[in-house]
Amino acid sequence: MRQSPSSQRGVNLISLMIALAIGAFLLAGLFQVWFQTRQTFSAQGQLAQLQDNERMALTIMANTVQTGGYYPIYLNYQTPAPTTPYSQTVSFPVTGDYTVAGQLLYGTGTASQTGTGDTLEVRFVADPNTLDCLGQSETTGSLVVNKYFIGSGTSANQLQCTVNVTPLAGAQVAAVTSTIVSGVTNLSVLYNTVTPGSAPTYQYLSASAVTSSGIGWSSALGTSNIQSAKITLIFNNPLSGQPGQPSTLPPISRVVTLTQTML
Repeated sequence: MRQSPSSQRGVNLISLMIALAIGAFLLAGLFQVWFQTRQTFSAQGQLAQLQDNERMALTIMANTVQTGGYYPIYLNYQTPAPTTPYSQTVSFPVTGDYTVAGQLLYGTGTASQTGTGDTLEVRFVADPNTLDCLGQSETTGSLVVNKYFIGSGTSANQLQCTVNVTPLAGAQVAAVTSTIVSGVTNLSVLYNTVTPGSAPTYQYLSASAVTSSGIGWSSALGTSNIQSAKITLIFNNPLSGQPGQPSTLPPISRVVTLTQTML
C-alpha cells in the first residue's frame, strides 16, 4: 500500500517575530542588570577613593600641625654643643609672614565656606624624626615651613602644600609645591586662642580675627597664643551626576592640638 509523503512544517513569520521579541526583551534585561552592576561598582570605587582622600588630607594636616613648633632641644646637650643653643625664640625668628620670634603658625582668611578658602602655615625645625607635608625629611637644624591652600587655575579643587626650607647655613632652598589630594573645593581653619590672665579665656577665631583682635599669634616671649586648630574641608561629591546628589559633600572637620606650645 502506497503512503503519501508526510508534509514538512517550518517556522512561520509570526512565530519568528515573537521569538525575536522575547530574545530582545531578555537581552535588554541582562544589559540593564549589567549596567546597574557596573554603576554600583563604579560608585563604590569613587566613594572608597573619597574616603581615602578625606583620611589622607586630615591625617597629613594634623601631623603637620602637631609638629608645629618642634625644635631639637636635645642637640643642646651634644658634644660639642651648638654655638647658639636651640630655643623657641631662636629656632623661630621673625621672617616672612611671622612677625614675632617664636611664632609657630600663621594663616589667612575668614574661615568661610565659599571661594577657595583659607591658607595655613606651620613651621618646625627638622631632625631625622620629622617629615614635611610631602613626606620628606629635611637636614637637621633646617627651618621648615609647610603652607596649605586650595589651588587655582589648572590646580583648582586640589589641596596643595608648599614646602620652604631654610638651612642652618646658606640660602633658602627653592620652594616645592605638590598636590596632597584632589577634589577639595574649600579649606577653612579656626584657631583656638587663649587670652592670658588670672582667668584665661578661650575662643575659636578665624585667621583675620586672630590678626586684628589684638590677641595675635604669639606673645613677645614666644609663647603661642594658639592652643589648637579646627581644620574643615569640603570635598566634591563624586556622585553629583546622579539624580538627587548635590555637587559638594557636607564639611568634614578635625580639631588638632598644638603639642609644642609653650604655656
